[in-house]
Amino acid sequence: MTRSPGVAWPPALTVSAGADSTVPLLGFSLGGRGMQRGALGTGLVWLGGDFEREQWLLPAVVESGTTTDGWWARGAGLMGVVMSRPDRCGDDPEPLAHALYRDLIERVRSVGCPEFLRIWNYLPGINHGSDDAERYRRFCIGRGRALAEAGLDDAAMCAATAIGGDEERFRLIALAGSRRGLAIENPRQVPAWAYPRRYGPRSPAFARATAIPLADNRTGLLISGTASVVGHATAHPGNVLAQTDEAAANVEALIAVTADRFDLAGPRLPGETSLLRVYVRQPADWPAVEARLRARWPGVRLAGLRGDICRRDLLVEIEAWHSLEPVDRHRGQPMRRYAAMGR
Repeated sequence: MTRSPGVAWPPALTVSAGADSTVPLLGFSLGGRGMQRGALGTGLVWLGGDFEREQWLLPAVVESGTTTDGWWARGAGLMGVVMSRPDRCGDDPEPLAHALYRDLIERVRSVGCPEFLRIWNYLPGINHGSDDAERYRRFCIGRGRALAEAGLDDAAMCAATAIGGDEERFRLIALAGSRRGLAIENPRQVPAWAYPRRYGPRSPAFARATAIPLADNRTGLLISGTASVVGHATAHPGNVLAQTDEAAANVEALIAVTADRFDLAGPRLPGETSLLRVYVRQPADWPAVEARLRARWPGVRLAGLRGDICRRDLLVEIEAWHSLEPVDRHRGQPMRRYAAMGR
């Protein structure tokens, strides 16, 4: 039976860089490999930037527990879940992805937070294998099978990241809520779930971003791993700075779409209140990518990580946490619009 969360929506969620004295719902040590709640690793190599720790905080975590694969914690309308199992480049990730996503769906539904808001997938050798045997394509099949069995629509899925690393573990990390966020798509891109067959037998299942109302009347925007894709095709193969510019343009487009949809004020560009993880395939490219983003977005806070992008011809990917203010903080416009949409 699904347990009632017993708390009001929207959540009092904050996302911050650095350590905090409270125990976070999700606390990332971006260059680490640990599994603790306050220092959750990605299994990747941290290359530098403004922060190495990232905290997803609620006023209180009211319930938590462990599983055979990881742990979970629940607070005011939100839940964090971490699952991890051994995985190797030579293995087929389809059955593992299916099993982990099936268990994840059962877990969030069991404690009254059935709606996915943000998911991270870190797995080794994401580009290993050729054509439809590539590990990323096989991962998409396993994830898609679990979603279909649970009756979840690809087009209603949340923001997500899938990055390859060298650690021989599959890490599945999820933020779920008692209510649904709003999936945001990018007018510059074909939705990932509508990709043509050339990218694999099963399209990726994620939204370009998820928007959620926050308790202080801001709107939180959780932006998926965003790369140099225009329409559905890779733009600027082999040119890391041109790809950085294109990925940045896609991030800006998602912020603009959200601001227009909910009649929100700025900031419409990432800045001091945003947190961005930047994944680069080649560590030597990080200094140039970092300089390019800082020139485009003065004051932005970045963390660089060494990671393989889901397509071999993609060299950089950006994900972000960003928040937007209502035009009139006292009118609650975003809240009314969410309510009108049944969110």
